[in-house]
Amino acid sequence: MKIFLTGALGYIGSVINHLLTEEGFTVVGVDAGFFPENCFYREDVWQSRSAIEKLLRKDTRDITSDDLRGCGAVVDFAGLANDPSGELNPQWTDEINHQACVGLARIAKQNGIPRYIFASTCSVYGARGELLLTEDSEVEPVSAYAKAKVATEQDLKSLADRNFHPTILRNATAFGASPRMRFDLVVNNLTGYGYTTKTIRILSDGTAWRPNVHIEDIARAALATLTAPTDEVGGEVFNVGMESENHKVHELANMVSEALTGCKVEIAKGATKDPRSYRVSFKKISRLKTYNPQWSVKKGIQELKDAFERNKLTYEDFQASNYHNLKRMQELIASRKLDNTLRFRPQ
Repeated sequence: MKIFLTGALGYIGSVINHLLTEEGFTVVGVDAGFFPENCFYREDVWQSRSAIEKLLRKDTRDITSDDLRGCGAVVDFAGLANDPSGELNPQWTDEINHQACVGLARIAKQNGIPRYIFASTCSVYGARGELLLTEDSEVEPVSAYAKAKVATEQDLKSLADRNFHPTILRNATAFGASPRMRFDLVVNNLTGYGYTTKTIRILSDGTAWRPNVHIEDIARAALATLTAPTDEVGGEVFNVGMESENHKVHELANMVSEALTGCKVEIAKGATKDPRSYRVSFKKISRLKTYNPQWSVKKGIQELKDAFERNKLTYEDFQASNYHNLKRMQELIASRKLDNTLRFRPQ
């Protein structure tokens, strides 16, 4: 089967395209090109583009029926990622993370493509404290990013019928090494700070709960729901992660400290409580026979440490815009490479 994968060169997408190819799928990739390819791993270590049969450098708002010709499923992982990037301009966030996703789903449905896997987020649950949240819990999004995801979920559910089977993956906070690396995610950020400065710096008071999931396990969830019988996954919502990996931020910092010798944990001066606090249940997805997550946070921290050593990560590298979504967007806007719709200007 040919899979239409959006965000194909992104932090998670570059891992998904390899897994799909290894499982015998053909991948047509779409990516807007905000980030350089393989900006973390060297080309001889990871060949992300080689797994894609066809790569479209395209904004998801501009996808047409012709782009999807011959595809049997859509795996949608494109978008403006994380809360700070989403707050840069909430209108852009709604256009890209909501309207473009629903538009793509409509095109897929009109062209008889039955499966649509959508990357949502556990942050839709908002500030919920100690509650263990299931897919049936009320959503209380507190950011433009999460609000756009909720709006997309609602519209996808309304499109579902006996011929069109959207599946919604509410991913926990991602971590792990990727060829298109990100250091603006909590585990990656804490480990990067610890490795490059010997200080694990917490920007909040550290008491907020976070569910965590490795990017390879997110990729496995996409594959599992893509290959499961439609009566098990069609029209369904799945939290993606493992309950054992619900941790408070200060617990994550202590794990990093244990893995990196000689590191101290430091809470930033004036740090306040992070309102985004939630614990999540993953019992529903664990019932899928096709899903088998393999990564704990502790195992992922060791993977990151090994990757940093191989790549000789410096503090300057760690802070570079290539690895921080908000920094990169601000850089592209300031340099006028992007226009006022967040599309690339003609060269």
